[in-house]
Amino acid sequence: MKNILLSAVLLFGLSVSSLLFAEEDTAPEKPPSSGYYIILYKGYSINLDVTYNGYTVTSSKGSDISGQADVNFWTVPGKNEIKIKISARKSKDNKEDSFGKKASVRLLIGQQGQFPDEGEEVSNFEWEEKEDSTLPLEKTIEFTPPFLPPSNLWKSAEKIEWNSDTQKSALEFVDSFSKALNSKDFKQIYPFIEFRAKDTSETRYFPYKPEEEKKALEGMIKAIGSTWKLEKKNVKFGTICNGMIGTLTTAKGDPILTAKKGAALPLNLGKIAGKWMIAR
Repeated sequence: MKNILLSAVLLFGLSVSSLLFAEEDTAPEKPPSSGYYIILYKGYSINLDVTYNGYTVTSSKGSDISGQADVNFWTVPGKNEIKIKISARKSKDNKEDSFGKKASVRLLIGQQGQFPDEGEEVSNFEWEEKEDSTLPLEKTIEFTPPFLPPSNLWKSAEKIEWNSDTQKSALEFVDSFSKALNSKDFKQIYPFIEFRAKDTSETRYFPYKPEEEKKALEGMIKAIGSTWKLEKKNVKFGTICNGMIGTLTTAKGDPILTAKKGAALPLNLGKIAGKWMIAR
């Protein structure tokens, strides 16, 4: 009788243990607490436009595309948005592409040492032409990030609202920056880019190394010289990243600060304690 009871106890114990292990095996994995937000995109025989919190990830007109973008710089607290637009491509002939008309946009969280497509998938949008497909097609994907890449910008940045005063002061700041660039003097240029250099290094988990920044800046000065030109007419003022970054472009969306050899500097400004700075 004792042997029977002992067998029953052991059997019960094994059953409970098996149940516990099964529960442990099926427990959801904890979301990542750090890493790189990466967008992978593909577009065949269509035009594909993808923005992330207003920042242009890709915009194809008349050609197939396939690529990736690290969007840690543009990931903000709270709700984040990926906007996708697929439109018909005007073709000079009626030849069908071997891939067919299709698009793919994926958001993943990657870790150092991984290939981009090996990261943990956050969202996946797939489109392929069918008989009832109609274009253009627009899709918005919203998500709240499980973690924020390290950045001091979002802690301190003021929301930017464009009016005659803020537009004037922003242009004055950018004009001062262009004059500093044309001075070819490191000490004049560096204060304008110091915040960006430090914050973007932190956001991508790179140690900030002033000597490397100086070397890179001196290389740019030597290559470009005093050829920077600022387009002050017909400037388009916009905002991205929930209004915390202000953008200054031409009406077509091109940079207004350009130089020889096709050089151009996108102007992504932030405002901290009432003062303009180059944020990204």
